[in-house]
Amino acid sequence: MDRSHELRKFEIENYWKRSAYFWGFQLVAFGALALSGKEGKFHPPVVLIVSVLGALAALTALLSAKGSKFWQKNWEAHVDFLEQQVEGSLHMTALMDGKVSFSVSRVNERFLEVLLAGWIIAFVAAALVISYPHLAELTPQDAGTVQIGIATLALVGGCTRLVVGQKSELRGRAYNRRTMKEWNGC
Repeated sequence: MDRSHELRKFEIENYWKRSAYFWGFQLVAFGALALSGKEGKFHPPVVLIVSVLGALAALTALLSAKGSKFWQKNWEAHVDFLEQQVEGSLHMTALMDGKVSFSVSRVNERFLEVLLAGWIIAFVAAALVISYPHLAELTPQDAGTVQIGIATLALVGGCTRLVVGQKSELRGRAYNRRTMKEWNGC
């Protein structure tokens, strides 16, 4: 039982270490993108290369996060299985005051998906400007309208992806913290 708890804790710690490692790559990609622009203008070939690197870093981070979550759940299942025989249902019991809270790791995964989508959009935009040079000649007003439209869609889509369906999964039994009666407010 202690070994299962240790391995679960180990997986959680490694999840966040890996996450921090990959966030470093995202910061480098964002920095490279910021430094590549001069006077508010970006060079499409540079954006193309940086967006590929940013997308690869985001995808790698997302896959790593999903793999880490798999192993964390594996050791949680071990704890749940062994717990009944050793110390009762402590790990499988949640005391609730209200609604189920967000899953930190799931929100992190969704944010990585949003970043990946952003890098793909940057790649496509740069590829279109390279393929169709006349797109780079839009008036500042038209270019601003396109940029605001894309940013608005990205913001709405990203926020929706981050919020919808990101609640923690409750296994076992949940009880109202005040009354100690079984809770069914999911």
